[in-house]
Amino acid sequence: MARLGLCRRNMTRVLVYVGVLIAIIAATEARPKSAEPKCKSGPVDLVFIIDGSRSVRPHEFETMRKFMIDIIHEMDIGLEATRVGVVQYSSQVQNVFSLKAFSKPAQMVKAINEIIPLAQGTMTGLAIRYAMNVAFSAEEGARPNVPHVAVIVTDGRPQDRVAEVAAAARESGIEIYAIGVARADMTSLRAMASPPFEDHVFLVESFDLIHQFGLQFQDKLCGMDLCLESDHGCEHICESSPGSYHCLCLPGYTLNEDGKTCTPIDLCAEGKHDCQQICIASPGSFTCDCNTGYTLNDDKRTCTMIDYCSFGNDSCEHQCASVLNGFNCRCQEGYSLNDDLKTCTMIDYCSFGNDSCEHECVSVLQSFYCQCREGYTLNEDETTCTMIDYCSFGNDSCEHECVSVLKGFHCICNDGYSLNDDKKTCTMIDYCSFGNDSCEHECVSVLKGFHCICNDGYSLNDDKKTCTMIDYCSFGNDSCEHECVSVLKGFNCRCKDGYTLNDDKKTCTMIDYCSFGNHSCDHHCGGVLNGFYCRCNEGYTLQENGKTCLSDNLCNTVEHGCEHQCVSTPGSYHCICPEGHELQDDGKTCGSCRSSNIDLVLLIDGSKSVRPQNFELVKQFVNQVVDQLDVSPKGTRVGLVQYSSRVRTEFTLGMYQTKEEIKKAVMNVEYMEKGTMTGLALKHMVENSFTEAEGARPAGKNIPRVGLVFTDGRSQDDIQEWAKKAKEAGITMYAVGVGKAVEDELREIASEPVEKHFFYSADFTAISQIAENLKLNVCAAESQGEIEVKNPCACESLVEFQQVTMSTLDQLTQKLSAMTKRLEVLENQLLTRK
Repeated sequence: MARLGLCRRNMTRVLVYVGVLIAIIAATEARPKSAEPKCKSGPVDLVFIIDGSRSVRPHEFETMRKFMIDIIHEMDIGLEATRVGVVQYSSQVQNVFSLKAFSKPAQMVKAINEIIPLAQGTMTGLAIRYAMNVAFSAEEGARPNVPHVAVIVTDGRPQDRVAEVAAAARESGIEIYAIGVARADMTSLRAMASPPFEDHVFLVESFDLIHQFGLQFQDKLCGMDLCLESDHGCEHICESSPGSYHCLCLPGYTLNEDGKTCTPIDLCAEGKHDCQQICIASPGSFTCDCNTGYTLNDDKRTCTMIDYCSFGNDSCEHQCASVLNGFNCRCQEGYSLNDDLKTCTMIDYCSFGNDSCEHECVSVLQSFYCQCREGYTLNEDETTCTMIDYCSFGNDSCEHECVSVLKGFHCICNDGYSLNDDKKTCTMIDYCSFGNDSCEHECVSVLKGFHCICNDGYSLNDDKKTCTMIDYCSFGNDSCEHECVSVLKGFNCRCKDGYTLNDDKKTCTMIDYCSFGNHSCDHHCGGVLNGFYCRCNEGYTLQENGKTCLSDNLCNTVEHGCEHQCVSTPGSYHCICPEGHELQDDGKTCGSCRSSNIDLVLLIDGSKSVRPQNFELVKQFVNQVVDQLDVSPKGTRVGLVQYSSRVRTEFTLGMYQTKEEIKKAVMNVEYMEKGTMTGLALKHMVENSFTEAEGARPAGKNIPRVGLVFTDGRSQDDIQEWAKKAKEAGITMYAVGVGKAVEDELREIASEPVEKHFFYSADFTAISQIAENLKLNVCAAESQGEIEVKNPCACESLVEFQQVTMSTLDQLTQKLSAMTKRLEVLENQLLTRK
């Protein structure tokens, strides 16, 4: 009995899900609107599988669209409640939106209103397979231990096999409802749907009627199921109602006064039967039986005496007369029963030889008459015979012609028609159905043949079979400045490469690539056909990348303010100090200081955009920085972290104690590739790299903590929060960017003053110079004594001057060579465009 109760509760839950699917619409349209909250039927993963084939007319598709929207409006939509997905299919499958795509009805309604019918074939099996393998997968948002419900709406016969894939889908736990409209095939619907079919298969005459199947479920959608959540004590069935429940009995039982137990109903004892002879009772029902010698009739109530004559073993020559538990033989009038009590003898008047019958003479009692063979009628002389003309009776119902034959008639059709299965009506032969019409677009059957027609916008060719799209450009009235392109039922104007179509849709204007704002020219952009070129102001040289401009010698063109010496570099300059002196924080004046002890952690970008060869340059950059440091257990400690889509500590602050160990470990670092999660790397540095567990010295010792971030591109996550927390934790942050690194992100990372802690280079070849410029040592105090200034006439000073001069000349030579190559490239481009 408990299992029966459980089955009843499961059936109630299934009906709730069905109500969620197709019942809410009828309920909401047939009843007044209520301001009460929506029903909460429990979490459901619901996927609509809608037929977008060409047979679904536009207004029918709109009705189907409204059907889905109305259901969604009446459901408790949410990631923890009901999730909805929509799949459209025809000859292919389109995932309109998945179960995880939206959590609000407005989002779903917008997506449903934007569906464009695919308007092709009807591959229903393909759509069911997609729903099973993709739409109800965890990746698309399907949840375990939540009912998976699919509603298939179609108006035609599937063009592929559905039985096997539908069985597999049901086996995987998907509850399938099949709604067929108009031309849908009931056999295919039953092959798709879950059992029982009376609850899962619906066939209506039109799309306008698909809302009629909701009323039977509307009262089962709301409220707590007390049958599931209480000890109801029902012996047979517990049925929930809003806020309550009541017990029911199985068919054939009646509920006792305690409202819970059941007693079988004996209709025979109560006289509530209509058996003619014998009543046999069963719980709540009965069956009838008959006495010996009688048999039960088809009405299963009354009895008829057994007709022993019907058994065919009576051997009576004329007639068999049944009696109770047996039979007797008797003869027709004019016959006598013979001594064997079975055969009969009649007086044969035909044997007298005076009958004159053309066909047959039939003896009758005390006389005879003439009889014609089957298919003939006796003439007025009652002796001769004529074949019966069945067509003359006027009841042949032949649509075209009636032909009499012996014992009947048959219908035939006029030329060009075929006889239908009813053998009476005729249908014009559809010559298009033979499949040999060869029409490219459409075949139209006519009497005794067919002819081809073309779709709108096409004309029939001379072969009367193929079609050609009408070339509207050939009419000469397109007014296109450049080119005319014919399309179905019209034409479009198109511009030549490097031009764009104006608002009048006819004339063309050359594209100004400089106006796009993405030319990246340092100084000036000049537009040409299909492109642009960059040019520099006077005193600047265009670089090999064709975009950036570098001053020929910034030390000679700007007020550098270097106290000792200015050294020009491509696109920049820097100040240097005499040997034994150190450049101050202002980057211009010189002073002497001792190296401080610091804890330094370097975060290097190992993303895919860096490329392996450039990653080797990054490692050289790290070692160049290490060369400037006083590395020792009590001096400077160095840690290294590499990041891409994840973060990996290559070595901690406490792992190595000499420069040689660190530099060797750096060169052994393997390139990670993948993404650029700079924010994740900063978080790792703040939470892990500067902990005492990884070798950082206690904060009470006041050892400066320095972080250096090296990247070549935009971060794929947010860096603002952890860049701020790093600086709030007392970490001095340096940011080094190369190539496509974003300046705003670098400035966000760098400590104040930003200009001292932020460095950028256009390519990896210049990062060694950045390493030279980095000031990672913190001056604790100025040294005492005077600054030693070298004698400019001393030998070593002359040698240094010569080296600087030769280096400058080499740079000028390289710039001149690059400019010459760039001019040659521009000249070739211009010649090619001409």
